Amino acid sequence: MAGDILGISTSGALAAQRALSTTGHNIANANTEGYSRQRVELDARPPQMKGNGAVGTGVQVSNVRRMYDDFVTREVRDNTSVSSELDTHYHYTSQVDNLLADPKAGMAPAIQSFFAAVNGVADDPQSTSARQVLVSEARSLADRFDYLNNRFASLREGVSADMKSTVTRINDLASAIARVNDMIVKAREVGGRQPNDLLDQRDGLIRDLSRLVSVRVMEQDDGRVNVFVGNGQGLVIGSEHAKLEVQVSRFDPDESEIAFIGNGASSIVTRFLTGGHLGGLLDFRRQILDSAQNELGRIAIGMAETFNAQHHKGMDLHSRLGGDFFAPLAKISPKVLPHFDNGGDTILGAEITDIDKLTTSDYTLSFTRGQYRLVRNSDEALIGTWDTLPAEVESEGFRLFVESGSRIEEGDKFIIRPTRAGAENFRPVLDDVSQIAAASPLRTEAAIDNIGDGAIGPAEVVDVNNPVFDHASDTLKPPFVIRFLDETHFEVLDNTGEPIRFRTAAVPPAPGITTDAEGNAVPAPPPTDPGAPALTTVLSYDPRTGTDVFPTPGGDDFGFRVRITGNPKAGDRFRIDFNTDGTGDNRNALALSDLQAAPVLANGTTSYTEAYSQLVSRVGSKTHELDVNGKAQKLLLQQSEERASEIGGVNLDEEAANLVRYQNLYQANAQVISVANKMLETLMNAFR
Repeated sequence: MAGDILGISTSGALAAQRALSTTGHNIANANTEGYSRQRVELDARPPQMKGNGAVGTGVQVSNVRRMYDDFVTREVRDNTSVSSELDTHYHYTSQVDNLLADPKAGMAPAIQSFFAAVNGVADDPQSTSARQVLVSEARSLADRFDYLNNRFASLREGVSADMKSTVTRINDLASAIARVNDMIVKAREVGGRQPNDLLDQRDGLIRDLSRLVSVRVMEQDDGRVNVFVGNGQGLVIGSEHAKLEVQVSRFDPDESEIAFIGNGASSIVTRFLTGGHLGGLLDFRRQILDSAQNELGRIAIGMAETFNAQHHKGMDLHSRLGGDFFAPLAKISPKVLPHFDNGGDTILGAEITDIDKLTTSDYTLSFTRGQYRLVRNSDEALIGTWDTLPAEVESEGFRLFVESGSRIEEGDKFIIRPTRAGAENFRPVLDDVSQIAAASPLRTEAAIDNIGDGAIGPAEVVDVNNPVFDHASDTLKPPFVIRFLDETHFEVLDNTGEPIRFRTAAVPPAPGITTDAEGNAVPAPPPTDPGAPALTTVLSYDPRTGTDVFPTPGGDDFGFRVRITGNPKAGDRFRIDFNTDGTGDNRNALALSDLQAAPVLANGTTSYTEAYSQLVSRVGSKTHELDVNGKAQKLLLQQSEERASEIGGVNLDEEAANLVRYQNLYQANAQVISVANKMLETLMNAFR
């Protein structure tokens, strides 16, 4: 009987001792991050069956259980991943926001200063100092584009460097998780119980990994866990682990992409990786950096091309037609990058054909099943398919063509970047201030002996590539004279009196009127072919509304527009000639100034300044959105961590109470052991 009491009390003392040790372990790790509170679970020992019934045999420690909830742990992990992603995205996006919105470093003041200089030339087109200021401001504008583009390039390099260090840390954590997986299995085999501290260690490693990239965790039957990233790539499988690797992009050596290396194979998984610090980096690069740099390039291309186009329509101080003011970005900025693994030798090129339709997206061109397929990367929309190149991509504002090579293979791919290099290549090419084409190359005037009150408006140049503009001699060939035959009909002559012969007249001339070789009105002979269009120089005029002389009703166009209004009389003449020595003319400078507010981008809806303001606003809105979402996500993370702490956190007050309780339990069992000892001594003394 004494032996039974001794065994029972000994088991109770041992159980109390184990409970005291566990309580002490909890107290010692109260501030250990990731530690889960442990609790001793006690069960009664199996009873001994006696003749008079079952007799208890004491207590045993059935388990030391970790206070843990898988759902809450997964919630903490997911919230950690999202919060880290938003923090990283916000950190980098706010840098772009501060850069673009800076009143000293942003583009808005540079554009304003440049067009202020254009207005200065318009105010005094003969002023050398005003022209010098314009050239200086053009260089400053180019410097500002270059500065912002270089900052974007620096951010891109910083993102790549951050990606490398993050991927290194991911690989280290994957290796550690696989190692702890193996330790957990071995500990279970030896002890037959869950190694709680190792499980906590593994959970901590997985949470650290979730700060870097979004993960999915699946537990195996043997206690190991598998960790998946991306769209199902197994980063950790049992005791084995794969790795991620940052590689140079197979399209662009200035870009970085992430490859998954496992089972002897490599695959690019950049677009599949989300969440965590790495996901934030990739989101920033895709959503902010690429689009902002492309938008800046589009603004640069728009400015260069529209300013050049209008400058070509002007005349400089030497009475020469205007040349390029800025480098022609439509030809030199678009980039077509072939994939590293392309099997063919074809090299493609691109040039911008319509800046109004340019987007800020990149494109992917692939050769599949004998066709070229163009996809817009921003929304994955199929833009078009072609059997051969060249091809005009009208909806996107550029043209594709083959630069070299003769072989294209199935699966060959190309990345097309129409605008990204625009800011990098933006620069003025005009250094001589006398070459600024501030004047209009055409002048119009009415003859002083006109008897009617008709008036001719200023000529508007629309196409200096028309053959009437002689670029070799910088003249108009021929100069035009408009002579009225009567109050409702006129003819167009060159300045020597020769009639200009047109193709046809959609509006019939006065019945029976034409001109002879001397320019006199004579009856017209009947046409030999009634179905053929008539050749005539006589055009109709409406004195109530006035008339645009060109293009003619038959479609004849000489690259400029001029309008006559009022009530001319028969014999009244108007002259259109090259504006030689028109150094005081400022009409083209005014037209150049008007470009500041002209809607020349985004399908005729946006000016340069508005496009930049929209870029600043879009980045600013995204920064604010990330800030708000990041704070909300931190609150969700805090709440989930509090729930996890309620379950697995160490409460020192509770542990202190347990310490007293288990101490009393131990002392009570020790007292029972003392009683059993005295009983045994009494029994032994009875046999002496």
